[in-house]
Amino acid sequence: MARGTTGATMTRRGSFRKPTTLANEIARHLRDAIVDGTLAPGERLNELKLMRELSSSRSPVREAIRILEAKGLVTVEPHRGAHVRPVSEGELEEIFDVRLMIESHGLRRDVHRVTRDAILPLRRAVDEAQAALGAGKVSRWHEASLRFHDGLVALAGNRHLVRLHDELKTSLGRYQISIIGPSGEPERFQAEHEAIVVALERGRPERAAELVGAHIMNLKEALLKAIAEHA
Repeated sequence: MARGTTGATMTRRGSFRKPTTLANEIARHLRDAIVDGTLAPGERLNELKLMRELSSSRSPVREAIRILEAKGLVTVEPHRGAHVRPVSEGELEEIFDVRLMIESHGLRRDVHRVTRDAILPLRRAVDEAQAALGAGKVSRWHEASLRFHDGLVALAGNRHLVRLHDELKTSLGRYQISIIGPSGEPERFQAEHEAIVVALERGRPERAAELVGAHIMNLKEALLKAIAEHA
């Protein structure tokens, strides 16, 4: 009986295949293309084309597509192949609801973590974003703004929240790029970031949490509006 149990365990282990390094690299490349809009929602991922473009065999490409499918970025259907998965309006609403809880969690529950040293990364991110905006480098402003939101999540000191936030960023990234172009929007969001940091620097985490909530809702409304205009 013991041998049978061991054999079953070995069979399960033997069926497990860890993704290859090349497959992970291809998955990262495709994920970035999805996030920056190079691969649009609904676009088909042609395996043969990807094999030629990436100088790869079929196996790593298929493995990469499976990785993206597991992350919710790609759908694979019989006889139709793999396509970039669009995110519905309802799903975007849900994602922003979760973002609101995650990004304000550290401010509402773990107030003792909101020290001056903990706030410094937020201040640096906001200042770097302002400098980028002043120089007309909107893409750099966007990168610094993402670091600001990362900093809000980091205040909670919870690795699981950080991982979940990273997953949500990947899902939203391809859509958020559409709201950084409209005139006035980056300036508006930059001002909201500044107000949040100022509230923290003045020792008012509760007020900062309220501002974070309003900011997340403003982001959601701007994103849904941008998507509707491009539909």
